[in-house]
Amino acid sequence: MKIKNLATHALYIYTPYTPNDAALANLTGIGDSCSSYGNSNFWEYYSYWFDAHANLSSEIDDQGDAITSDWGTLIDDSSCTETANTCSADFDNAVATWNIIAGLKYVTGPIATKYKSAGGVSGQLGTISRPTETINGGSNGDGSRQKFLNGFIYRDPTDATFIVLNDVFLYYSETGGPSGSLGWPTSDASCTDGNCGQDFAGGYVMSSQNNTFLVLDGAIGEYLQANGGINSPWGLPLSAAETRTFGSFGTGRIQQFENGTVYEKDDTAYLVADALAAALADVGGVEVVGWPLAEPVRTGGTLSQLYSAGRVVKVGSEQGVLIPTDSLKALRLAGGMSGYLGVPTSNAMEYKGKDGYLGSKQAFEGGTIVRGPADAFAMPDALWDAYLTKNGAKGKYGWPVGNAKSTSRYWTQSFQRGSIRVSR
Repeated sequence: MKIKNLATHALYIYTPYTPNDAALANLTGIGDSCSSYGNSNFWEYYSYWFDAHANLSSEIDDQGDAITSDWGTLIDDSSCTETANTCSADFDNAVATWNIIAGLKYVTGPIATKYKSAGGVSGQLGTISRPTETINGGSNGDGSRQKFLNGFIYRDPTDATFIVLNDVFLYYSETGGPSGSLGWPTSDASCTDGNCGQDFAGGYVMSSQNNTFLVLDGAIGEYLQANGGINSPWGLPLSAAETRTFGSFGTGRIQQFENGTVYEKDDTAYLVADALAAALADVGGVEVVGWPLAEPVRTGGTLSQLYSAGRVVKVGSEQGVLIPTDSLKALRLAGGMSGYLGVPTSNAMEYKGKDGYLGSKQAFEGGTIVRGPADAFAMPDALWDAYLTKNGAKGKYGWPVGNAKSTSRYWTQSFQRGSIRVSR
């Protein structure tokens, strides 16, 4: 016999140690007159401590058909070697484990299926801790759950099963569990480097930077679920969402994250990245430009984002500039900021015409957008310079009424009272 364990060795050298045939045949009895205290106890303790396979099988048999009849066929019990002091057995519809301290533990049905899909005993949940228990979900419906070393598996009223790890469970239970505001889980918990996120019927629960959990619902929660949760481009939340009203732009919510501020309105949510925050402040903030309407766009050294009142643009270290909404069409028709206009170099300014109409003009690297009574139109620098020599909107040509057109040699543009053609 090869002994590898000090405790076994101590028991083995407790003389007389060799079990005789009578002791071997009568595990918990006294054997015969030659079966001494020592050798009988050695065989009894050795068998109980180390023959996990026999103990597992025996305790499963003790449960009776009323419990084990729906377990199905034994699939694998290879961990139950003759000298093992802990082992597990996989059945079609169950997992059973045994060790000397905990005895028999088992999990069955949909919870067993989920447990096996998560790796079973060697997976993220670890060993089975407690039997299945019924859970009163109140108005959310009743279900069940089972405790494992590293978390729980919840089975909701529709028989769907989801993993709630210990890190999330404490917060979940504090909010009332399935009968509380969060209701039943609708996804498995996901944890990375101590940060966790999980979706529930009542919202997305996510670690915050100060090691607490926050519930993120609405469009904010939906974005996070669809974009990596705790690994999303927004980073971790720094605060709870707050309701805000920005004048005529209406009411929504804002929430601080590691990588910027998220604005939510009308079932959409967008991040204003820290890199764009200064540019937003330069043009008066959301009180002036309203709610963001799209994600930020970076092209080379230019960062921009669309808002209710127009597009905020940040070029390198320059101050932020707003391109008003009514000028965006003209910019697009001129090829955008990668076209001949380039990026804006100033905010739009009031521009008054000869007829008294108050329009606007905005300078770009390669031209100007002029907004008059007909609409806003872009002019390349060559046309703008020629236009100014005729006193611009106050001169003989008046306001532009069409887009600038080009050939290989000329720029041409129509105005209220004529057209201008210049060489390219």
